[in-house]
Amino acid sequence: MKNILLPTDFSENSMNAIRYALRFFENWEYNFYILNVQKISGYISDDLLASNEPNSVYESIAADNKKLINELVKKLSKEYKSQSYSFHGLFDYDDFVSAVDQAVQFHAIDLIVMGTNGATGAKEAVFGSNTLQVIRSLKCPVLTVPENYTYEGVNSALFSTHNCEDFSLEGVSVFKEMLNIHQAELNVLDIKDEGVVVNSKENDTYLKRLFTDYPYSYFLINSMPGLIAVNTATQLLKVDLHAVFIEKETFLKRLLFGSNVSQLAYKTLVPLLFLHR
Repeated sequence: MKNILLPTDFSENSMNAIRYALRFFENWEYNFYILNVQKISGYISDDLLASNEPNSVYESIAADNKKLINELVKKLSKEYKSQSYSFHGLFDYDDFVSAVDQAVQFHAIDLIVMGTNGATGAKEAVFGSNTLQVIRSLKCPVLTVPENYTYEGVNSALFSTHNCEDFSLEGVSVFKEMLNIHQAELNVLDIKDEGVVVNSKENDTYLKRLFTDYPYSYFLINSMPGLIAVNTATQLLKVDLHAVFIEKETFLKRLLFGSNVSQLAYKTLVPLLFLHR
């Protein structure tokens, strides 16, 4: 893992995610691509109606945002000059997800780091709309940072799985690299559906293949809404980083939205890494 994408709209939330990423990877060599995306429709509709030359409006906005990106790159390069970091500014006019996907492909991005904004809409209460769309649409790992979350080290990490099925040796590589960087204690949380037969020996075989040469503690929870189980484990185990595969949409929905009773009463408490097969 060498190339990390940091989308930003220059809001405090996105800047907080950038600061988190730069602290998270301290003392290691990484390339950071800072991306700003502007969607033409809606954002400048009034300007277009008032202007005889729409292209000049686009160029003006692009110039302003490219200037902001360049200033941010210079600022971060100066602030982190003691680190083996390289910073690159990117700007695009496009649909947000398409712009991120293009950046991922063109720059061989290994990880996307984005902030979550705690929006009030039912399906966006946990993740901001752009972040959630990226998670759902792209196959690149995404590390989401809760709004106002401050980096204080990574001493304990949690990997959640559903019925011990969500495994991929290749897909988990980014998470394992993070574990090795921080030498974090690993906890595995297996969330079982009611009525599922537990075969601890078989589960242990799968997990040992997934986390070869990395010690872990195994915990099993049965018949509890995913988000409640995760947040309970997060607090009890003092977790600093949580990782989960989202290959199965049913588990993703269960993890994000919990039970009908909870109705998003619970949110992720720590940075959450979404992995893909």
